[in-house]
Amino acid sequence: MTDTIAVRPIGADIGRIDGPRKVTGTAPYAYEHPLTKPAYVFPLLSTVARGQVAAIDATEAERLPGVLAVLTHENAPAMADTSDGEYAILQSPEVHNRGQIVGAIVAESLEIGHEAVALVRIEQEAAEHTVLLSADHPELYKPDTVNPSYDTDTAQGDVEGALRDAATSIEAVYSTPIQHQNPMEPHTTVALWSDDTLRLYESTQTVHGVRRTISGLFGLEPEQVEVTAPFVGGGFGSKGTIHAPTVLAVMAALTVPGRPVKLALTRQQMVTLASHRTPTIQRMRLGADADGRLVALSHDVWEHT
Repeated sequence: MTDTIAVRPIGADIGRIDGPRKVTGTAPYAYEHPLTKPAYVFPLLSTVARGQVAAIDATEAERLPGVLAVLTHENAPAMADTSDGEYAILQSPEVHNRGQIVGAIVAESLEIGHEAVALVRIEQEAAEHTVLLSADHPELYKPDTVNPSYDTDTAQGDVEGALRDAATSIEAVYSTPIQHQNPMEPHTTVALWSDDTLRLYESTQTVHGVRRTISGLFGLEPEQVEVTAPFVGGGFGSKGTIHAPTVLAVMAALTVPGRPVKLALTRQQMVTLASHRTPTIQRMRLGADADGRLVALSHDVWEHT
């Protein structure tokens, strides 16, 4: 008995015009964009869940040959818009979560940057914090909109009355855990200021979104920001918006004008500096009449922001 299998050429009739280059290793990703004499950015991260930076001693790191700059909240470029806490990095000593960017090294090479990170001494004051989601936390609040512009609460009819009068009703509470995306290509940014134009080579699923967000954060006209992303090595939604590392790369490029800077997150940093699917608590209530027809449905959700 002989089995025959028709083998199609890579990419044939499947609409993946980027497929052949990705599987053969010839697709250039953001971090691999060829540049002359790039500098390298290494985030310094908080080790407390909540509190503030009390002091930073970067003396030893600054003395290390090849260290171009040490960024902290004391010397970082000011941002034009600090309304979004995720993006407003190095604008104050406040720490809102473990793994938050509280400083950065800009260095001539990867090796020098790694060594310099270990030389910085950061003193932090820890404050009371919460790490588990609960439906009765005293700091719960209702955002103005959700995901991204729907009304937070919606209602139709007298649900409570319908549930009370239903022939049969059921109530259940479900919870889902936090989930982290970690695509093969980590979050990376290459930033270069040139002739009043900011050029970004970004691992992103939305170049226009990056331009819009970055221009607003730094008080630029959208035309002053150019974003290039020919290939994306996976995203799972985590590259649908920018995150704090992109902002840090722009700041670092401002600190060493005329030189491109490169920033790539490690696998460990992806957990706290990229996006995630939030944990949820969901309370479902259903009511039905004697014939089994639904007469009421209530769905209450708690999740963190």
